[in-house]
Amino acid sequence: MIFSEFPFLRYLAFLILGILIYPCLNFIAQEILVFGLGLSFTVYLFLVLRNQQKRSFNYKFLIPSLAAVQLALLGLLISHKNDLKNSPLHLSNLNMSFVAYTAQVLGEDEAKPNSIANRVRLKQGFVNGTWVPVDGEVLIYHRSEKGLNVGDFLMIPGFPQAIQGPTFPYEFDYRKFMRRQKITHQHFINENFQKIGSIHDQPVNLFFISLRRNVMGNLDLLIQDPRANQVAKALLLGQKKNMEKEISEAYATAGAMHILAVSGLHVGIIYGFFFLFIKPYRLKRHKRIIYLSTIILLIWGYAMLTGMSPSVMRAATMFSLMALAQMKSRSPSIFNAIALSAFILLIFDSDLIFAVGFQLSYVALTGILLFQPVLVRHWLPKNKVLEYIWQISTVGVAAQLATFPISAYYFHTFPVYFILSNLVAIPGAFLIMSFGVPLMLLGGVPFLGGVLAWLTENSIAVVNFAVFGIQDLPLARVDNIYFSTQTIFFYWMILALIFIATIIRRTWPLYSLMFLLALLLILKGVRFNNDLKQKEMIFHVGKKDFSIDLILGNALYSFDNMDAASQNFKLAPFRNSQQKKTVQDLLLLENDSIIQAVLPKNIGSLIISSGKMDLQGITSPFQSYVWEDGEWQEEVLDNQVQGEGKTYKLAFY
Repeated sequence: MIFSEFPFLRYLAFLILGILIYPCLNFIAQEILVFGLGLSFTVYLFLVLRNQQKRSFNYKFLIPSLAAVQLALLGLLISHKNDLKNSPLHLSNLNMSFVAYTAQVLGEDEAKPNSIANRVRLKQGFVNGTWVPVDGEVLIYHRSEKGLNVGDFLMIPGFPQAIQGPTFPYEFDYRKFMRRQKITHQHFINENFQKIGSIHDQPVNLFFISLRRNVMGNLDLLIQDPRANQVAKALLLGQKKNMEKEISEAYATAGAMHILAVSGLHVGIIYGFFFLFIKPYRLKRHKRIIYLSTIILLIWGYAMLTGMSPSVMRAATMFSLMALAQMKSRSPSIFNAIALSAFILLIFDSDLIFAVGFQLSYVALTGILLFQPVLVRHWLPKNKVLEYIWQISTVGVAAQLATFPISAYYFHTFPVYFILSNLVAIPGAFLIMSFGVPLMLLGGVPFLGGVLAWLTENSIAVVNFAVFGIQDLPLARVDNIYFSTQTIFFYWMILALIFIATIIRRTWPLYSLMFLLALLLILKGVRFNNDLKQKEMIFHVGKKDFSIDLILGNALYSFDNMDAASQNFKLAPFRNSQQKKTVQDLLLLENDSIIQAVLPKNIGSLIISSGKMDLQGITSPFQSYVWEDGEWQEEVLDNQVQGEGKTYKLAFY
């Protein structure tokens, strides 16, 4: 029913299906996909024209099936085109190395603790005395005092290094994250490069980069408070890269991080601002087209000014579609607009579906549109103040209901006081935007710029005060939440059945819900039983550090000598994911530079010395594995494991 009422949801579903199954079918040649798409379209068109000629509606099953096949094939085709493995000139596919390369700077300077980072696109590589064409994007790190500008053409000696994958289970996969942004290599070049010219092949992009730099310069001059300045750049321009960790942590803990990511809230405020003064439906058609076209241009101008994040692209595309529909005085379906905007964005870049911002943006908006009216329908206060508070609160609850599994999967946290923070953050963001957007436009005007800056800075100061206050409340955030993809599936299925049960008076949603809960309990019971039988050791051996984690049923025995950064980014995600009832330290015996770990349950012992781990003391039989490319792979280990920075697993039996 929902697919028939909102057809673009159906189109989007089959397109996403094609994108998601591509990894399993990536062996299919592009020519076969094009042929299949052309053949299915030809048959589809023939059947449709035949029905029109006969003025009948035959092939009721075949025509929709062919349409679904076409959309799935389209998803496969754009994924194939987007796959770096299918680009023969790409850096990651070359069977040769070069001694130098030329590259064009694509990204602005990004300050790092000990260097400056820039994104560059390779043009040529110097191999055997000849320049050969090369493609691919690299993240370079340099220490040039002058910095680099977008469009600079560089010659860089050396060969970029491939970004390494995670060395621990549950560690953030930085390599996959960067690859989905089309970056596969990095290069630490210090000051060892030469600027040999400039390329200005993206004048529009350069214009908005220059404009953003000027706006940020004005904000630095007009907003003196450091915290307010950083929040202003994030909220107005989407620039969060240089934000202090203390500020981002406060907003994340309070559940107000979404106002710092330029998204539908911000674009919607700008879109709605123009409707306060002029109602498009009251204008004549040619004036309405000009007015709405101007709004579309301004929205996309703002999107480019803020850096075109997935959330702002979603909002800009969706509001543009709504504006186009209003040119004909139509009231477009919001669900069709959402689905069509996602469809268009995925056509241009299929990897967007894996972007956290893209997922959160669409899921949050869908949750608000579905669940918020149901919550309001059950209770709507007559008092205007209470109604306003309730409306904002239900928006936050609806968004959290929909996005909670995604947040738990990626960030492993839950902000307890998100309802309270939304009561401050949403009206606060509207107030800041109301002063901040005119400030970006009129910041250089004497007196007026100063007044707007004062209003913007103090509005941000009030919001910051509230956010930091909420952060300091007891139990403000629940940490170490780990959701598997299976758990996410069950969560959304249960949520969907509860939602359906509230809007239709049928028994099947309740019976389905009971069946789903019973199935979930059975699977949890099986998982718990398997955990009780779990008997394995995960250990990491580096040149100077090591870690040992022994899992025996519901007990976790561990020890490591890693620094704080490695513990937080490598060890902590794995250990927290285990959710064991008891955590204990291993018994260690130290003698000079030799450490002996005595393992419980008569498993034996380990001896660690000089970057080596001796396995000869282990008496229980085991199967050994090494963590590579995001999964455990069988590998036969020697008695002494060298400190190569790898993580191993011994599964005892």
